[in-house]
Amino acid sequence: MRLSNIYGNGMIIQRNAENIIEGYATAGNEVRLYFDTKIYEGLCDEDGKFTIFLEPMEAGGPHTINITDNSDRYTINDVYVGDVFLLAGQSNMELPVSRTRDLYQKEIENINYPLIRMFQMPKDFKFGEPDLRVKSGEWLPADKKNAPEFSALGFYFAQIKFDKDNIPVGLIHAAVGGTHIEAFMSEERLIKTGKKLRKIATEEGRELVCKCGINDTCKMCYGENIKRNKDDFFVRNTINTETERVAAWYKKTDEDDIGLKEKWYDHEWSDDEKMGGIEIKIPESWLYNVLKRRIGTVWVQRVVYVPSDFCERDVELRLGTIVDADVTYVNGVLVGKTEYFYPPRRYNLPGGILKHGKNIITVRVTINNNVGEFKEDMPYCIKADEEEIPLDGIWNARVAAVEEPLGEITFFTWHPTALYNRMIYPLRNISFKSVLFYQGESNTKYPEDYEYLMIDMVKDWRDLFGYDVPFIFARLPYFRGESWEIPGDEWEDLRDAQARAAEKIEYAAIAELYDLGVYNEIHTQNKKEVAKRFYEEYIKLMKSIERGR
Repeated sequence: MRLSNIYGNGMIIQRNAENIIEGYATAGNEVRLYFDTKIYEGLCDEDGKFTIFLEPMEAGGPHTINITDNSDRYTINDVYVGDVFLLAGQSNMELPVSRTRDLYQKEIENINYPLIRMFQMPKDFKFGEPDLRVKSGEWLPADKKNAPEFSALGFYFAQIKFDKDNIPVGLIHAAVGGTHIEAFMSEERLIKTGKKLRKIATEEGRELVCKCGINDTCKMCYGENIKRNKDDFFVRNTINTETERVAAWYKKTDEDDIGLKEKWYDHEWSDDEKMGGIEIKIPESWLYNVLKRRIGTVWVQRVVYVPSDFCERDVELRLGTIVDADVTYVNGVLVGKTEYFYPPRRYNLPGGILKHGKNIITVRVTINNNVGEFKEDMPYCIKADEEEIPLDGIWNARVAAVEEPLGEITFFTWHPTALYNRMIYPLRNISFKSVLFYQGESNTKYPEDYEYLMIDMVKDWRDLFGYDVPFIFARLPYFRGESWEIPGDEWEDLRDAQARAAEKIEYAAIAELYDLGVYNEIHTQNKKEVAKRFYEEYIKLMKSIERGR
């Protein structure tokens, strides 16, 4: 007997709604489903498929589901009835609880909500025919072990809700960083939407120009993009070729890096060594110093004096955010590394690494495409409880390897239909209380189309689910952009498009997040505040729906 992994131990199903259990057993066999002691019956068709409809139930649990077809048995334990939410979008929905610990550290350490559970959909792409079932994943409770990897927005929303009504909350997470809204749409719908967008552009006198980059898509190219990506050889060859290119770039960079050869990380640089480098200010974008166009590796070092009470306990090294990647050493000991520029650098220093008096912090910075940077208005310090030793100021810097840019990499999960086929279509039989959707950042290159894409995506999903599932959208917060690529009016234009679309979509609301934005950080940590805005809109929308408005 084969069922989607979504039907697994610990699952939460939607209260006061019809729930569907679907799977495959022996063709022609009768199937019985026991929900505790209540019996439901179904029949396998010629392909072995069966579908059983569960009657609406009140919140509660735990329950046990047993499914038999005379030759096989499938058991689902610890089932609860509650409210189920689909979390979708890009990185600000995906951002895990662990990335919010600058603000909520003590709370994260003590999370224990066994009746808040999350199912992670496969973070992969699919072109052509959509998946019929979810082939991997499990329901996990929000406890100290699992909650740090939950969607932060999803968890804090569920926490607020559970604290108010004590009803179990199921979160199904279907978000992937960087993705365009087109990745969440079906082929049939997107092709029609593309035609509509081209017609509107012509009527409004706008030039029909392709705005695609390697990972972007636009109304001019949906059909071509979808057709090309259905060629499995093309996709696999692209992945293999780019994987080899990336590996070769990093291999060459390592081989060229004189700092690795001479072990610049294991000692304080002498005056003679410093003469081979420069002094730079941290934090600062390298747009403003002699390293502006540097691609390759640059090592930076700082001497810091530490009191004895910092040395025998665990402390945290905070190095803001570094563009693009870093490997960080303290007194010659590797303490952490991050391979791309978005995550905040927070490296734990166990007792014994720091020494009373002089300590040496050395960071190898790899710049592969962008302008190097230690982002401003971020924490740069050694932190022990409420005490801090500041690390901003002048650091020594030495260029170790000079390379050509790595170049762009294709992310197929961002392409049209990629996530609809793998993440959304397999959920067609799941009942949801609402969809929480935080997306738009990746569509800011062509905001004029977003209103129609947003409206049509909702139609697409509602047609798939078979009912008017409510939507709560994020309206993008303020963001100035990366220092080397300041956005223009497109960001505000997209916010306006989101607001217009939300006004036109029935059973939908939009959470205004503008004032929660940070000018130089696209992934703000204040996800509890974002969750409060989502929850407020959710409550208003539910009341409105109940009143028939």
